[in-house]
Amino acid sequence: MYFCKMNYEYFLAKRLTKRKGKNLSRPIIIIATLSITLGVAVMILSISILQGFKSEVKEKITGFASHVQIVPYNLKLTENSEGISLSKEEEKRILSIQNVKSISPYATKGGVIKTKTDFQGILLKGVDKTYDTSFFHQYLINGRFLNLSDNQSTDALVSKVVSNRLNLSIGDKLRVFFHIENNYRARAFNIVGIYETGLSDYDERFVICDIAQVQGLNNWDSETVEGYEVLLKDFSKVEQSSEQIYYSLSEDKTIKTLGEIEPNLLSWLSLLDSNVILILIIMMLVSIVTITSTLLIIIFEQTTTIGVLKSMGSTSKSIIKIFLYNATYIILRGLLFGNVLALGIAFVQAKFNIFTLPQESYFLTSVPIEISAIQIIMVNLVTIIICLAALLIPARSISKIDPIKSIRFD
Repeated sequence: MYFCKMNYEYFLAKRLTKRKGKNLSRPIIIIATLSITLGVAVMILSISILQGFKSEVKEKITGFASHVQIVPYNLKLTENSEGISLSKEEEKRILSIQNVKSISPYATKGGVIKTKTDFQGILLKGVDKTYDTSFFHQYLINGRFLNLSDNQSTDALVSKVVSNRLNLSIGDKLRVFFHIENNYRARAFNIVGIYETGLSDYDERFVICDIAQVQGLNNWDSETVEGYEVLLKDFSKVEQSSEQIYYSLSEDKTIKTLGEIEPNLLSWLSLLDSNVILILIIMMLVSIVTITSTLLIIIFEQTTTIGVLKSMGSTSKSIIKIFLYNATYIILRGLLFGNVLALGIAFVQAKFNIFTLPQESYFLTSVPIEISAIQIIMVNLVTIIICLAALLIPARSISKIDPIKSIRFD
């Protein structure tokens, strides 16, 4: 008896939901379900696309600049640097930090590529055999990466932008001129690979070579470099890790994080969050208005039923639970269909890249999607909680229905 008393609201809600025949609320329920389905799908896809876009762009910036750079302390005060050298003890302390993935030296030198018909200003970046080559292997469109060994290599990696602009191809000689101490010095390189990342600011400038070439131009020994690039395992912990790296260094060195290296680009990425938040708010409001309107129509249609239940001794609280169960069923169906729709579109896009982007504007060739189970769960939970909270407003109208008048109402 107790079990039946506790669950008759749910039993009646199921009967009302599955009742067939012509009624006013059925098309409204279908519209409400579709509205929640589309709203949830848009919210999940918006978050996933934003996360994918931010991750892709950050990954590309990191490929050129790393997460943290170790530089001479005087670089904060002047652009002229005599280079630095990391001691074995400092390197050991940094590599012992849990979030540090790798550390490698680098050196850069501004120069000009000159061909028979044209010229192009570039930034020559030298790396050694400890450099993590996975980034450039991912975006290599022709040729191979540098052959870095103990001997000084003349291999060079240029971007597709530079190669197209100067009509260069694999195997061509690359002559680069440098202005050093009021004189011009030239270096000849062999083009062994062409890359394309889509980051125009970087693709137009960077030519990758053996670090020994830049050290020779600067009259440095093999131990002296411009700085060190530190890659992290988890970018979200960059603040904590950069602080640990800083305190592992001697007083003549300091650090620059990715946020300090590329403040404008990362600020732009942060601004995208506000656009997604606006989309989430709009979709949530649409879902709330739809489900509350649907419940009001259901209550209006079932006025006679409400009067009969009240006349039989049912309390307003119990009747409210019946209609909340009914509305919850609509919400859950909408959530289920919305999740299936969003994940289906995400899978198709990840597999076939149907939706493309202009690379010159967005740095990417297709819409990126990064699915996060936690974020999907949060979207579903927040939608349920907010919609159910909003349903309490129309549900309170049940307590104002007079059973005698409602039974006579037709």
